[in-house]
Amino acid sequence: MGPVVVDKVDVRRRVRQIEATVAGVHQETPDTASLFFDIGDEPHDYKAGQFITIDPHQFAFLEQTIAYLEQIKEGKEKPRAYSMGSAPHEEHVLITIKEERFWPGESKYPPVLSPSLTRNCALGTPVVIKGFTGAYTLPEDIQSKADNILHVCAGSGIVPNFALIKHSLHVADGLRHVLLYSSKTKADIIYYNEFADLARRHPQHLEIVHCLTREDPVDVEPSSRRGRIDAELISKYVPDPSNCFVYSCGPGILPWERKEARQNGVEPEPRFIEHVLDLLRDTGLDKSQIKQESWVETDRPNPLPQRGGDTAGDTGRHPTSGRGT
Repeated sequence: MGPVVVDKVDVRRRVRQIEATVAGVHQETPDTASLFFDIGDEPHDYKAGQFITIDPHQFAFLEQTIAYLEQIKEGKEKPRAYSMGSAPHEEHVLITIKEERFWPGESKYPPVLSPSLTRNCALGTPVVIKGFTGAYTLPEDIQSKADNILHVCAGSGIVPNFALIKHSLHVADGLRHVLLYSSKTKADIIYYNEFADLARRHPQHLEIVHCLTREDPVDVEPSSRRGRIDAELISKYVPDPSNCFVYSCGPGILPWERKEARQNGVEPEPRFIEHVLDLLRDTGLDKSQIKQESWVETDRPNPLPQRGGDTAGDTGRHPTSGRGT
């Protein structure tokens, strides 16, 4: 499986600055909020699963914080990228952000953008976004390649997959989606009500299994279990590997972490994405059938550019993407 082929002229047209306005704010979990952007007359010419970027320099109230961090880090703060949870047919562009915290003795730098976006973005706030881009999308010819799409996600890694599922159901492409979604507790499930509603309205095309790692599931709909996503669960939903594509998003190892670990003579500790990729390969899936994105919490100085988070300490939302490994 590869990214959708788009000619270079079209890509340049799509990636542009857009003057957006916050049209809605929704608290998804205690530390996660969704922002709904009105982009006016701008065309919604993006694909489900893509992302936008936001430059923190546009916010005057962050000027002094950014100036200080750029001085001690000896580098310019980069735009933060956020996967869109919206599908092109929807009225607003949706992003969902987890607020990061500064932990004395543990964090090297405080987060810059995520606290402001999750707690201080009132209705009507103007925000300049840049979009749209990203290859975490369904191929145009997906129906000729597979009937089943397996989504394996953790935490805020659910955001682009939310868009993929909504778009597929909206266009009625006939694909059957299974979502295996790992969360710590029921209170940590993002888009809980929206997914429950989608499953009720599309029982033939969407099945959801919530996997809770820190509490026994009680009244978690439509289906739930205690524990992490494992080989047995994945095998249950991949009876025929030749007829399945997988989209997996969650915390993973960043390239600079891997490099640093090997410089110290050790292997980096696997995270969700690495664990899932190993399980998927064991089912007989080829890497061409697997598309993955990952994010990681980071408080390191001058990390590699990453998608979806704050290089000064915010959680990276889907910073790295690829096909298999």
